[in-house]
Amino acid sequence: MKKIYALIAFVISVLSITSCDDFMDVHKEYIEGGEIIYAPKPDSLRFIAGKGRILFKCRTYNAPNVRSIDVYWNDGLDSLIIPVELNTGYDSLSVILDNMEEKSYTFNVRTTDNFGHKSLYLTAFGTSYSEIYQSTLNDRRIKNISLSDKEGVLEWYSAPKNLVKNEIRYVKKDGSLVTVEMPSTDYIIKLPEAKAGSSIEYRSLYTPEKECIDTFVTAWETYEIPFPEEYTYDRSSWVVLSASDEELSDGGGRGAILDGDFNTYWHSAYEDGHALYLIGLS
Repeated sequence: MKKIYALIAFVISVLSITSCDDFMDVHKEYIEGGEIIYAPKPDSLRFIAGKGRILFKCRTYNAPNVRSIDVYWNDGLDSLIIPVELNTGYDSLSVILDNMEEKSYTFNVRTTDNFGHKSLYLTAFGTSYSEIYQSTLNDRRIKNISLSDKEGVLEWYSAPKNLVKNEIRYVKKDGSLVTVEMPSTDYIIKLPEAKAGSSIEYRSLYTPEKECIDTFVTAWETYEIPFPEEYTYDRSSWVVLSASDEELSDGGGRGAILDGDFNTYWHSAYEDGHALYLIGLS
């Protein structure tokens, strides 16, 4: 009986040794040369679009031993090694990648520490815009132009996608040239003291993405219709103090004089045609 127990114990020992060898075979390739040490990888990455360039923003955490942040793109054919001196806790840096061809990029980023250890890669994406995008831009269209004694008024159609604002240049009554801005969310802009008979110029400003470090601008255009040679007075504060005939059956009483409707029967225009206002100033 003792011989049987001894035999069983021997068999179990042999099987255990064999199993351990098989287990070590699985991990052998990963532990050759000793334990692998990694540098701390970046905490977060961002690549912000620009005109022929891209802004790289990186944040790190507890990485005082890191000595460079290594950026690779175009399948590793292009790279930028950025020397750094980082603090404990959170730290960050921003670097412009210049001379970037107009296209979308995949970036792989890692760190290298004082001892030459590398971190695992982080991957992020970014786009550079240039002439191709510029060629797709059109100006926002003007719907109507009008002029009063106080100001010119421009009314616009809906804003194209990614429009940020419009800039408008116009001449004031004193001859000075003024530039004003109108956000893309607005539809009407008032131009104080606009000169009768003068023209306006305008251009449109775009960003291809919501967050972009550069703005794309169209060329200045002159609107084909100038302001009218004569302007209409703002009559919103005018009051008719008296009238010689105020019969409602004759066209609405004194209020009809200032209602802005030339089809109204005017108390001062019994003949064909429209009568001018007769204004008394004191």
